[in-house]
Amino acid sequence: MKYGQIAESKKINYAIYRYFEHLCEEDQQRFVNNFREQPHDSDQIMHTFRELILGAYLSSRGFPVRHEYLVEGKTPDWCILDNRSAMVGIVELVNFHIDAVTESEIAKQIQAKSIIWRDGNKNNVERLYYCIWDKMQKYQALIEKLRVPYIVGIFLDFKVVVDLEELRGCLYRNGTGLFQMYGYVSGVLYFEENAGQYLFRYEQNPDAQRKVELPSGVL
Repeated sequence: MKYGQIAESKKINYAIYRYFEHLCEEDQQRFVNNFREQPHDSDQIMHTFRELILGAYLSSRGFPVRHEYLVEGKTPDWCILDNRSAMVGIVELVNFHIDAVTESEIAKQIQAKSIIWRDGNKNNVERLYYCIWDKMQKYQALIEKLRVPYIVGIFLDFKVVVDLEELRGCLYRNGTGLFQMYGYVSGVLYFEENAGQYLFRYEQNPDAQRKVELPSGVL
């Protein structure tokens, strides 16, 4: 293995190397450094892992991407580049987890060897709405200045009870739909894990000022 053991988990370590096949060497090294600096039992390291998955998927679909590419003093999760290495799009990731209280309850059940249950928190859809809302605004000034597409990536944790229609409700709801409110957002690329694979689906903003076609698929 080129960089030795990166993650403590053999399964994740194997996956990291598989996703590295889609990245340039400089970005591979950046991820290696990030993984080694972060505690391996932290939420942050899984956020970094999902950033890697998102970039690998974009690259596998023919989009030249760079991780934390410096643009106007900012370092977005992913930048899409043209053949002259000019930035032509930004992709930012939202990791949507269960709330801390429910996470603690599930941990207690696991420790007690009880049945593991998924999060039944009725506020999940509202929390998801505001998580996406916050991320959509993060690069508003930069996007409007450079006039490039902006895509929000969303990872949905399997323990969160939020289905596709509820996510779409956040985006398309009459009057408060996030797509209607933020025309500079080109679309949302959301993904979830299923039997060791990641399923990606793309929702394009019908009101987008700059549209981007992204295929749905599996990585």
